[in-house]
Amino acid sequence: MVSRFASYALIAFVMLDYAASLWPVLGERWPKAIAMTLFTLVLTAINVRGVTRGAWVGNLLTIAKMLPLALIALAGLWFAGWNDIPATDPKQPGGLTDGLLLALFACFGFEVAAIVAGEMRNPKRDLAISILAGLGISCALYLLLMLASFGVLPDTAASPLPLVDVAKAFVGPAGGTLMSATAVVSCAGGLAVAILVSPRNMFALGESGDLPPAFAAVHPRWRTPHVAIIVYAAVSWLLAVTGTFEYLVKIFVISRILAYGSTSVALIVLRRRAGPAPVPIRGGQWIAVASLLFCAGIVLTTSWTAARDVAIALAVGLVIRAATHYGARNKAAAPT
Repeated sequence: MVSRFASYALIAFVMLDYAASLWPVLGERWPKAIAMTLFTLVLTAINVRGVTRGAWVGNLLTIAKMLPLALIALAGLWFAGWNDIPATDPKQPGGLTDGLLLALFACFGFEVAAIVAGEMRNPKRDLAISILAGLGISCALYLLLMLASFGVLPDTAASPLPLVDVAKAFVGPAGGTLMSATAVVSCAGGLAVAILVSPRNMFALGESGDLPPAFAAVHPRWRTPHVAIIVYAAVSWLLAVTGTFEYLVKIFVISRILAYGSTSVALIVLRRRAGPAPVPIRGGQWIAVASLLFCAGIVLTTSWTAARDVAIALAVGLVIRAATHYGARNKAAAPT
């Protein structure tokens, strides 16, 4: 859950950076905090009142963001051309780790599709296809947008909002305004989906007894996990208004990498205990070992402060889990 809190905060940061290009007052500390607060309150109210409303908001914002981004990507290739893409060395080779963290942040989240696998008609067939297709489309779009930026801008690294500058180069100031609005809508769509899906994880942990039973509460009227939604929104908001972008990226990547690493370990153990997988992949266990080594390398190259804070958060989570299980055992053993 730590990575999901940090993910919401990061997307909120990016959304308000682009919003500040439309309304500069949002670049100041207190107006930005107020805007984050109001937007989070609106999303929380929508999702507490019903999953259908939350899903519609997420779908509409997702559709609204895709068309302008696709147009920028294709226009960049058309106008810039392959020959104009610079082939210079990186200006800061030592910043490779930070660049990798940003790339990982952009590509993570593909596993969210597994959360709704139980509601698929044929998850064995559709889940892997949906994850790979979604990840492939996202990576292709990122690549095209980067090529457009490299081909149009003289110094992409020096631009605080490169997509806005690319749109200005194509269309003029109106293009920059449209791109800023698109980025705001894109981030808003991501936040709407996050607050729709992530609290369901907390709800499931409450039902399984890994979090206090209050997290499994369902609103008597709207039938939504209102406690989980409110807690998720509150913690995410707190990170957004108190953290920095660079710190939150490291928190997000470390916590998500730990989840992937533990999954790799679990896969190795599961295959030894349960035998071959239903859909065997040649060298699957070696892939899991390579993934585990990659995860360890990422964690070891990030900042000690972020790693320490993630460790503290994990320790707090384990204490809450242990206390919840202890309370449940005592309640079960108590005479009726």
